[in-house]
Amino acid sequence: MKWNYPNELPVVEHREEILAAIRAHPVVVVVSETGSGKTTQLPKMVAEALGDDGGRIGCTQPRRLAAASVAKRVAEELNVPLGDYVGYQVRFEDRTSRETRIKFMTDGILLAETQGDHDLMQYEALILDEAHERSLNIDFLLGYVKRLLERRGDLKLIISSATLDAGAFAEFFASNGVPAPVIVAPGRMFPVAEFFLPPFDDEDLSQHVARAVDYLAEVEPTGDVLIFLPGEREIRECADVLDGRQYRGTEVLPLFARLGLGDQQRVFNPGNKRRLILATNVAETSLTIPRIACVIDSGVARVSRWSPGKGVQRLQVEPVSQASARQRKGRCGRVRDGVCVRLYEEMELTERPEFTDPEIRRSSLAGVILRMKSLSLPEIDEFPFLDPPSPKAIAEGYRTLREVGALDREKRLTDYGRQIARLPVDPRLGRMLIEARKEHCLAEVLPIVAALESSDPRERPAEKTREADAAHARWKDGESDFISLLRLWQDLARFRDGKGRWQRNALRKYCGPAFLNARRVMEWANVRDELADLLEREWKLKLGKIGDDLSGAAAYATIHKALLSGVPRQFGLWDRESKSYRSANGGFFAVFPGSGLFSLPKRFEWVMAMELVETSRLWARRVARIDPAWVETVAPHLCKSKYGEAHWDENQGAVYGKETVICGGLPVVAGRRIHYGRVDPKAARGVFLREGIIGNGLRKRCKFMDHVSEMRTEIEAVEQKLRRPGGLWSDEAVLRFYEDRIPEPINTAAAFHRWLENHEAMLLLDLADVVDEDLESLGLDGFPDMLRHAGQEYSLYYHAKQGERDDGVTLGVHVDQLPKLPDWLPAWGVDGHLRERAEILLRSLPKDFRRACQPIGPVAEGFAALWSFAPKDRPIFQALSEYAKERTGAYVPVGEYDPSKLPPELVTKIWVCDDDAEELAMGEDVAVLKLQLADRMRVRFEAAANADVERSGISAWDGESLPTCVETPGGPAYPALVDEGKSVGVRAFTCAAEAAESHRAGGARLLWLAHPDQVAYLQKKFPLGLMAKVEMPRLGVGGTSLEKLILLAAEGAAGKVFPRSPEDFRALAGQARGNWFEAAAVIGNTLDEIFTLLPEIQQWLTTHRGDRNRGEIAADLEQELAWLFRKDFAWRGGFTVLRDYPRRLRAIRSRLGRVSSLPIIKDLEKMERLHRLWQPWYERWSRQPDDANHWTHGWALEEYRVSLFAPDLPLHGKVSEKRLEEMILG
Repeated sequence: MKWNYPNELPVVEHREEILAAIRAHPVVVVVSETGSGKTTQLPKMVAEALGDDGGRIGCTQPRRLAAASVAKRVAEELNVPLGDYVGYQVRFEDRTSRETRIKFMTDGILLAETQGDHDLMQYEALILDEAHERSLNIDFLLGYVKRLLERRGDLKLIISSATLDAGAFAEFFASNGVPAPVIVAPGRMFPVAEFFLPPFDDEDLSQHVARAVDYLAEVEPTGDVLIFLPGEREIRECADVLDGRQYRGTEVLPLFARLGLGDQQRVFNPGNKRRLILATNVAETSLTIPRIACVIDSGVARVSRWSPGKGVQRLQVEPVSQASARQRKGRCGRVRDGVCVRLYEEMELTERPEFTDPEIRRSSLAGVILRMKSLSLPEIDEFPFLDPPSPKAIAEGYRTLREVGALDREKRLTDYGRQIARLPVDPRLGRMLIEARKEHCLAEVLPIVAALESSDPRERPAEKTREADAAHARWKDGESDFISLLRLWQDLARFRDGKGRWQRNALRKYCGPAFLNARRVMEWANVRDELADLLEREWKLKLGKIGDDLSGAAAYATIHKALLSGVPRQFGLWDRESKSYRSANGGFFAVFPGSGLFSLPKRFEWVMAMELVETSRLWARRVARIDPAWVETVAPHLCKSKYGEAHWDENQGAVYGKETVICGGLPVVAGRRIHYGRVDPKAARGVFLREGIIGNGLRKRCKFMDHVSEMRTEIEAVEQKLRRPGGLWSDEAVLRFYEDRIPEPINTAAAFHRWLENHEAMLLLDLADVVDEDLESLGLDGFPDMLRHAGQEYSLYYHAKQGERDDGVTLGVHVDQLPKLPDWLPAWGVDGHLRERAEILLRSLPKDFRRACQPIGPVAEGFAALWSFAPKDRPIFQALSEYAKERTGAYVPVGEYDPSKLPPELVTKIWVCDDDAEELAMGEDVAVLKLQLADRMRVRFEAAANADVERSGISAWDGESLPTCVETPGGPAYPALVDEGKSVGVRAFTCAAEAAESHRAGGARLLWLAHPDQVAYLQKKFPLGLMAKVEMPRLGVGGTSLEKLILLAAEGAAGKVFPRSPEDFRALAGQARGNWFEAAAVIGNTLDEIFTLLPEIQQWLTTHRGDRNRGEIAADLEQELAWLFRKDFAWRGGFTVLRDYPRRLRAIRSRLGRVSSLPIIKDLEKMERLHRLWQPWYERWSRQPDDANHWTHGWALEEYRVSLFAPDLPLHGKVSEKRLEEMILG
């Protein structure tokens, strides 16, 4: 074989040294900078060193494009067809044959081959190129091959690195303590001048870069400038600033991984203008950009770093390592002298780490661990890595595999794990594919998984963001970014034929206006097709077509359940307070602005996220709405259930509760109803006993339960009497009783009733089972259920609840019993409290009386012994004073006791009810209750009394005589005639005065009916003067009617009180026939005289009503006139009283004369004497003007007025001030 080494490549100068090292050592490390030719020449040197009979040489490359292009270049140098002596294999293409000796491939392909060929027997030599990149795959291969070299002494390993960290490789592959040989083949470089330009205070990066460009304009004004920036956002900001400077003959170009192919080609095809190329660290090693003379190094890069604690991939801006800084500097000086401007201090560079952290230290290790498990390798912490990963990263890797169900709790490979390991995708994605197969949505999930494995085909140029967003809006879905991907996939499918071949020209024409990258679209399809082929072979199935209704509930659920299975903890619940999502991994995340869910007016409550990336904050990329219950479906091993609210369901006859399923601290299922006996039989049994049996929750009644209920009611009543609620009956004792007898497995009604059929006798309680005290010794005789007094029985109720209105003892009284209940009786309470009550009352006495009753305790005890169980015939205060005098000789007035000192529970309450046992009133004072219910009692009493007496519609008295009083069970009743207008009736009244007034009116009406001719005459010719006829409608409140005057004339004609028997009335009627006109004349003359006297009095009142001196007299006279001329004054006064009205008005006129002639003080002194009696009466009469009992006192006070203010006028009867005091003041 003719090797054709190009002499211009620096590595060729070290050919002999390299060949010798390969032949002499199993491991050789070659260090040579990018561009030295090591990638293309080392494989030929290894082949030459092994000889013509040597075996296959495997050469790994970190990128597919590099593997293919290098294989093509080497085949051309050796003048052999590609795929023959030299070939390559990448993910979507295999250009090798049995004759291939030099095989280029990605490191992922070599890793995949370890599964089927653990010892890699097809290879005699392996070349790990670009080892300095320290990708995850490279580090895994280094460890794997190190163990393999122990088994295969014939295997050769050549490690190629572009940086000077080869010492670590040499030490890692040391043999017997001797490091592997390192051959350094330096490249050819022009001198590069280095300048440090640190930032000013508060200078942002874009302004700093512009200052560096201005600086270079003086140092190197013509060369192209490569500017290293950390990310796309910084590139856009700097481009805006630099474009604004408008440098002459200069263009600003971006360069980053997501940039469209057309824009990238502008960087590699320079024109006539000077170029300012703004690039991420993608330009450090992977790309060689022509015509670069200057480099501006910002000193920072956006580094992907996995956070094991948070379970997120962070893209953080970090200072680059010294090795990266050298790589950036090396981008210039290849074609001529170069200039490198660093935007930081020189001292800062020397303090930075020598090399960039290997990927294994900043990535998730789930795939590595799974691969090792599938290869039956040792645990990862025992595996010989060049740089062992951190314990946190290892723990996170295991956690990820456990989340997707690939490992069990003992870290053993599961069935899921074995299936996932056979798939060439990330374990999370593999789990999604398996779940998709289970959910019958593999056709829909495959394009999504392929998209997650590929670069996003959508482009969003900085200068055309609005146009790009508008073009992409056609695929956007408001609920799911994954549905958006599927819509895009379906839209692109029209550019493929039935065999999957692309219509490339049509695709490119479509992709341009749609802001899609055609190359990435085809890569996406290649990934999907490769996965489809693999799954069809592996699972022996045929993929169907994608469904039409992607947003339908069923399709949406199955697709997203499959996706969620791969990231079962990457979901969140909307938190209104923080306006972000609370993550199941802890912390909070926000929806990334590029998501279709970002700008929705209303946030979904639950979302899942395929990626959680931390930059300025934690962002969720590729997001979708989910039902949280799906988490339990796809990842039950990550969920924990909490059970609570156990309760007895009487209808179901079982204990039910609520289950809350929690994943990552979030309630994915809340309040699910469960049969508690299936999750916690012990707790269910406790609830069954407490609520089902003790709480009477069984629908089917049982003999033992009725027995317990009766016993409990009896004991609780005793507890209330003794004010010891819960002190005797013990539910805990009952519970223990049942626990000892009912078998443990029983917690449902059905099971209990089956057992009860033959065991009910075991559950019959005795008092001794629940009460530890002897009820006989508790003094229950002092707490009776009934109070008997004067032939009446009153129910007693007991309640021990402080603050409630019926706390203590309550006396139950029927409304018909209330009139006969002595006001003093409730103050005795019950005998069980008598000693305590007596002692409190004795201690409430004023000091002198209290001292006289000493010793109070024994006195109270003796009083209780005397009166307990004895009939109560006097007030307790009287009885207590009598006993104190008898025992101590001290007299205590009954008014000195202070019952307010009694605690509320010793104050007896009176509860009054009606016939239906409905409450009418409740209070503590019998007198107040009687007053409150007076009308009701009167109505009931009269209704009872009138049951045999009441009559109506009488026009002539032909019945029985009416007694003055009749004794009834409710008390005395007073029968009387009743005026019914056109007839007369008979009724019984509770009040004698009211009965008398009714009988007077009824008698007058009956006489009216007996003499219709006399009444007819008076109706036409009642003897009234002109003034009386005119003023009658205004005389008195409401005026005075002719009908009332005729009735008054009937009373005058009768000449006496109307009789109470029909015989006496007939005699009276005969005598009165000739007296009608005479009586009417008396009434007429009286009214005429009233109208003569009254105006003078009214004129005086009008004149002096507001007078400072006589105003009080005027006010007093107005009250007197209000009484004299009240409503129906003539009839209510009666014939005799009305005839006396002129004398009363003359008495007022006499008083006014004295007020005018004598000192006013004399009248005021008399008025003061009067008002002491007049005012209390006047207030009572004003409240009850229709109560006839007040009228008698009013006329007595009128006579008293005459005696005081008009001594010149005669009196009708004797007037006694003392008698008035007794009548009015009591």
